[in-house]
Amino acid sequence: MQKNFLQLWFQSVAILQKNQTQITIIMNQAGKTKSFWDNHISQENTAADNQKFDVIIIGAGITGITLANELQQNGKKCLIIEKEHPGFGTTGRTTAHINNFFDSSYDEVISNFGEKNAQVLGNAAKETVSYIKRNVQKYGIACEFAEVDFYLFSSEENQNKKLEDILEAHQKLGIETKPTQNIPFSIPFEKAIEISGQAQFHPLKYLKGILKKYEEKGGKILNQTQVTECKAENEVVTVKTSEGKTFEATSVVWATHHATGDSRFNLLVAPYRSYAMSVKLSGAPSKLAQTADLEEPYHYLRYHKSGDNYYLIAGGFDHKTGEEPDTEKRFAELEKYVKDRIKFEHIENKWSAQYYVPADGLPYIGKMPGEENIYLCTGFNGNGMTFGTMASLIIPDLINGNETDLAKMLSPSRIKPVASAKQVIKENVDTVSNLIKDRFNPDEISDLEQIEKEEGKLAEVDGDACAVFRDKSGQLHFMDAKCTHMGCHVQWNPSEKSWDCPCHGSRFDALGKVLIGPALTDLEKINAEKETR
Repeated sequence: MQKNFLQLWFQSVAILQKNQTQITIIMNQAGKTKSFWDNHISQENTAADNQKFDVIIIGAGITGITLANELQQNGKKCLIIEKEHPGFGTTGRTTAHINNFFDSSYDEVISNFGEKNAQVLGNAAKETVSYIKRNVQKYGIACEFAEVDFYLFSSEENQNKKLEDILEAHQKLGIETKPTQNIPFSIPFEKAIEISGQAQFHPLKYLKGILKKYEEKGGKILNQTQVTECKAENEVVTVKTSEGKTFEATSVVWATHHATGDSRFNLLVAPYRSYAMSVKLSGAPSKLAQTADLEEPYHYLRYHKSGDNYYLIAGGFDHKTGEEPDTEKRFAELEKYVKDRIKFEHIENKWSAQYYVPADGLPYIGKMPGEENIYLCTGFNGNGMTFGTMASLIIPDLINGNETDLAKMLSPSRIKPVASAKQVIKENVDTVSNLIKDRFNPDEISDLEQIEKEEGKLAEVDGDACAVFRDKSGQLHFMDAKCTHMGCHVQWNPSEKSWDCPCHGSRFDALGKVLIGPALTDLEKINAEKETR
């Protein structure tokens, strides 16, 4: 294993013209579909004349902006560097649950990490919900914040034991939970529990409010700026960008979901896609609430109030990134699931999002292994709003030299071989296969004319493995099908009109531009004759 994970050199991607002082951003997101939260945000680049900072945060989602504000409010000079714009990635495509429990249930956490550590996590989870509420109240953020109860249920008798184990663990750790005979959703169930202390909000309105306070306190942000190099030497971290600018900081935090470079975290987190939809209800539900079953993958739903209108937001039908050729089928399955259970007026939005499953069930938040002043936040599973915010309860202490019990528990350097080994093997069989042998499987097309407008296909063209896309005008675009991260072949995602890598989750738009890392360079354009071989 390399001693310095961040000594990486990447090809620069020029995005902005020099001397550009203001960027007006349409809040598009990392895919073709539009989430329920999609809105317009105008965001300026704040002048970063000072090239030296206490902390540079890479990534402007819930993790990066919350952390930057926390540090800036407490006297640190901070700079956020964002490849696109605030909320571009998972934060803009979340279903915005704020929970005090996680995809890794507390009975599993107790088994894998011990009851003492599970208690530390439970206390931190409750504090995280309170932290978000305090921010909303202190800053006066109008973000449709609501405190709600969560109803977890078994849909089949063979799931009852798991539900009982979860209930017992919650009560042991002081997570307010009780059995219930009723849930405020018209969904049949075997048994159910009510978990108090949950919350929800409009994530982009919240993000905008936090960012405003960050900038008012003097915090700086650079949008549409790619980090091309990050190197620590002599207790100073040097960061270089696609514009040719160089910044220095005492500490750097990667808040980009994926680990950078070819580090061990490529094997310790697995990328997944989840599908979501929002529907307009004809009237108010009996109460705002959240619910989920215990299926694998599970289905999750919640009510949301915006103005005088009420909505239901539902999600599920997850799969590993790049491993589902018919993503429209997942949306159809989700729509059927909702229609069979919920009465509604019409569908508002359908979208998908990417998240990362950690090997032992818990995220990696803290110092990058082998580094003293470079930090990492990844592996949030489906709990990004909570764990992304929880990073602000961990990293500021670490920067100030204080390692709490929570920091020790979620440290990226932790070793949990029993909890991790089976999951690492399970998640990486396909990844290793993709890396060590040729897995290029062109689509069954005999002629490129079979590719429809706004459609992508894999094809062998002039002997090359190509990702081929036909745009609205009918023009074909040819790209090398190998992901620029580690060479795995990308797959076409027809719903998001993107090329998705099944190895480590890099995603590219239809024309090959990087949407989501760890890849930092676009798919290579190639010249090709317009016939398949």
